[in-house]
Amino acid sequence: MPQQDAKLFWLIVMIGMLLSFPAKAFTPTLHLIGYNAEGKSVDIQLERDRLENLPQSELTTHLPWFEGPSTFTGVRLKTLLEHFSLVHPRIKLSALNNYATDMTLDYIKQYDPLIALKQNGHYLKVRDYGPYWIVISIDEHPETAEMKHLAKMVWQLSRIETY
Repeated sequence: MPQQDAKLFWLIVMIGMLLSFPAKAFTPTLHLIGYNAEGKSVDIQLERDRLENLPQSELTTHLPWFEGPSTFTGVRLKTLLEHFSLVHPRIKLSALNNYATDMTLDYIKQYDPLIALKQNGHYLKVRDYGPYWIVISIDEHPETAEMKHLAKMVWQLSRIETY
C-alpha cells in the first residue's frame, strides 16, 4: 500500500473510532442553595429528571421574545422551594452568564413563576433560553410586561439561592 493510501486508511480508522464512542450527553443541573425551615444547609445539584418528578405545571402566555403565545412546562418556583422547605424571604436567581436578580416570597406568591423545562413540548436548550427559564404569565399579569418584571424572567437559570 503506498504511503499516502496508508495515511488515508489510518485517518479513516481513527475517525471511525472517534465516532463509535458514545457522546456524553449534557445533563443540565440546577444548583439549589440555602437553609431549610429547620436551619439545615441545603446544597443540591438537581438534574432535569429530578425536577420532572416534582408536580408539573403548564403556562401559556405571550412573551416579548416570541410572536404569538408559547406553552411552557415545568415546576412552579414555589413548589420547588416548598419541596425543600426553603422559606427564607429572599431568593437570588442566577444564570449561566452570571446575570442575577432577586425575588421575594411575596413576589413569588403574587406572580407564581414557573421554572420552565420545555417550550411548546420541547426541552429548552442553552441556545434557546434553557436549560431552565423563569417564566411569568404576562397574559395573566399584564403589568409583568414592564422591564422591571421582565428582568426577573431569568433564562439559562443555573442557580437558586435563598437567604
